[in-house]
Amino acid sequence: MNRDRIYGDENLRQQDALLRSKTQEMPDRLGNLVPHTTFQAVWGKHHQFLMQNGVRSKRKKRWGIAACGLVMAIIVAGTAFYASPEVRAALAKFPFMKMLLKDGEFKEHYGLSQIEKQDLGVKLNQSVTDQNIRFTVDEIFYDGIQIVLNYDVEYLNAKEKINEKDASVYYNLAIIGAEPDMMSTHKFTILNDHSFIGSTLIDAYQYLDGYQLQMNISQIGQVKGDWSVTIPLSVSKTDPHTKTFFPNKVFEMDGKKRTVERITMTPVTTQIVIRSEDKKEGSDLSFNIRDNLQTLFYSNGGLAGNGKYINNFAPPSSINPYPEYIEIAVNKKMRMNHLVQHEETAALTNKFPIILKGAHGGTVSITNVEYSEDGTMLYYEASDAENQYPMIVLMDSKEHVNISEPVRIAKDRFAFKMKYPKLDIRSSLKAKVFINEYEPGYKPEPPVWVKIPLDWSKP
Repeated sequence: MNRDRIYGDENLRQQDALLRSKTQEMPDRLGNLVPHTTFQAVWGKHHQFLMQNGVRSKRKKRWGIAACGLVMAIIVAGTAFYASPEVRAALAKFPFMKMLLKDGEFKEHYGLSQIEKQDLGVKLNQSVTDQNIRFTVDEIFYDGIQIVLNYDVEYLNAKEKINEKDASVYYNLAIIGAEPDMMSTHKFTILNDHSFIGSTLIDAYQYLDGYQLQMNISQIGQVKGDWSVTIPLSVSKTDPHTKTFFPNKVFEMDGKKRTVERITMTPVTTQIVIRSEDKKEGSDLSFNIRDNLQTLFYSNGGLAGNGKYINNFAPPSSINPYPEYIEIAVNKKMRMNHLVQHEETAALTNKFPIILKGAHGGTVSITNVEYSEDGTMLYYEASDAENQYPMIVLMDSKEHVNISEPVRIAKDRFAFKMKYPKLDIRSSLKAKVFINEYEPGYKPEPPVWVKIPLDWSKP
């Protein structure tokens, strides 16, 4: 794939020009929105080294999918929504976003819960049947940055219960008329004896409003066939809640000038675009974002090359949905072997606070724990910004990682809550904190901080 067709200088300028024109044409809708109903997102950000050096847990894995330039034959059996009543009832009981978020593999830092909370998805109900298997695209979400595709699969006339080998979809993705680099991950969950549901989360690093997504499906479970579909992409539902800034802020690092060209904030995603004066610059830098309360935005990955960096983050926090400014921390990429991991364990009792050692001399204090059938809610307070997202594992007879990212609950201190699976309170409960610090004698270069004021009053 020729990435220059998508990320060449002229192409990126055209995309920014399009976004500028859309921004200028839109009324100032954001100014009329009630803050607590906009950008309500569960957010957070583990440090990158914690993501790579944490305890055993399921982690979201993304892999690149080359957008094929060939036009595939699409077999669509019609747009009627005729899956069985049992499947429809099961889907109503297990909404897609709840399925995605329940075990922590996707976690809520992606802002995905907002898709259902704000009704941002577009219902499609497009079905394809082949080999006695019905594939139905139920819903598509697109905000100009991320695509979420929800679908269900039903084995018709199945005599035996389906298993994990049957609950899978083999596909490749393409955009008709464009060749963007895409990063994708998916998840499948068995719904009942003869059906399962799935979601595919896609980052496509090109503005694709008005384009069509091809999902070319060649196999479902252990059965080969063709269940390919073509799906329109539209930002019509997210546009009223999206704000784009063009700061064109220039900063210098190691003698090179870079420019923060664009910041886009949707209900689900924050994206920054940074350009280097060196057109040959690759992926030398990494970026973090924090708001005026020093709340870090969770990093959702990005793409770099040819002098450009495009990075995705979580949306602004629910406690500060319209930050006065953001600060971008620009770092040189660091090798993981400069980090040393320690751990500290304490009994989880009803006597609070339980004070645990944090990184670089700081502390993490567990202030309360609530147990219920729905899960375990842990409340904690960090001594400083650097310790605001600790890696805490709760233990009964097993180790349990958090299934939602930390949610800040106070503006004047680093107080948070986060959810875990249900714990067996009859057993001996413990809390373990994993601490990553620099190896003795290693001192990283301090980041360059770039402050970007955000004027929410302008369209």
